This record gives sequence, structure tokens and C-alpha cells, in this order.
Amino acid sequence: MYLYAFSNHQEIVLNELSNKRTLLKNRVNRADNFVNLTLLGVEKCLENISLKSDTNLYISSENGNINATIKILDAIFRKNQLPMPFNFLNSVNASILFFVAKNCGIEGKAIFTDSFESSLTQAYVDVKNGKTVLLGHVSEAIADLDLHRKKFNVDEIVEQSQWVLVSPKIEGKDAIAKISDLKIETATNKESTGNELFSFLESNEKNYTFNSKNLSCIVTKG
Repeated sequence: MYLYAFSNHQEIVLNELSNKRTLLKNRVNRADNFVNLTLLGVEKCLENISLKSDTNLYISSENGNINATIKILDAIFRKNQLPMPFNFLNSVNASILFFVAKNCGIEGKAIFTDSFESSLTQAYVDVKNGKTVLLGHVSEAIADLDLHRKKFNVDEIVEQSQWVLVSPKIEGKDAIAKISDLKIETATNKESTGNELFSFLESNEKNYTFNSKNLSCIVTKG
């Protein structure tokens, strides 16, 4: 499996969530923070790249659109009201797949998962079957920063939209890296994180071994 593009958008949140909409080239109506964060990472990854329409799409996130979910729960349980329609729609994981697929002209398989490693495993199978895959991991902060710190027990709040474009070998195009020896097994070494993988891609190092909870693989640049 060859990696042809990636992006590693990360923001440290200090006082409030940033307005990502102003940074987007292709803006979406009724989009909230999670949608705009996702699309911003996608745009950075696919700059000057045209996707095949049959590209497959995987998006992972541990908490999904957490701010939309909070608004819905607040309306139902605290205010005894029906949630706003677009809050409800944006809270559904399939909606973010729709936004990305529509923006990128993707007509292939689109799946939402809860972890980067799960998406990577599925992408590896797809690439072995000749498919190109756009794969991303998105993590937004709760707009109430005090609540975020309390819920996740952190001092520093970081939002992330991290993406890779992987495919079989493309003749005439230079790959950034090759992902090989993927094994589904319990890691015996120090457990890696997706952040470490993207840090490696941005570094001058040539080789990296990814060991997650149930997955290992070797990433080689060039």
C-alpha cells in the first residue's frame, strides 16, 4: 500500500474554538465546527489532487460531532424541546461522510469508524483489491472548554484533522511512503498513536514501525 498525500492539521485551543469556515476554499452551508474541521483537513490533504470517483472513504473519530450531540441532549433533557434539525443531522456519523463525499466527488464506499487503526486495516484490504482510499481521523474539542478539560482530564486542548491518501502503486507518480507488513495482532512493544505516525511523515526519518493495540505495520519513505 502506497501513501501519496497526507495532512496533519492540529490546533491548540486557548480561549475558544476557531472559525475554520474562513479557511475553507469550498464552504458548506449549515456546517458546524466538526464538519469544517473535517473538510479543512481534507482540503489540505488533496491540494492539487483529483480523486477517482470510485475512491473509498473512511473517517474515524472517538467522539464524533460531540458539540452537536451536546446541543441535542441539552434541548431534550434540560429544555424539554425538540432539537434543532441541523444539530440532529450533523450529529449522525453518516452526515460527515456525505459532506466529504459530495465535496470530493467520491462515489465509492464510505464508512465511519471509531478508531484510526480500524480504518487503516480496512483501507489495506481495499488497496489490495485495487482501490484508492481517502482515510482520516478527526477530533474536535467541546466548545465549553472547562467541560472538555473535566471530561477528558487534560490541560491542553487540541483539535485534529489528519488525513492520508493511499492506493496501489501508481506508475509515473512518486509515493511519499510505502506501508507494508500489516499484521492484525496484539502489540508487544510500546503502543503507537496516530499522532506519532503523522509526526513521522512530517519528519526527515526514513522508517517507522506502527504498533497500535491490535495492529502493526512498517512505514518506509521514498
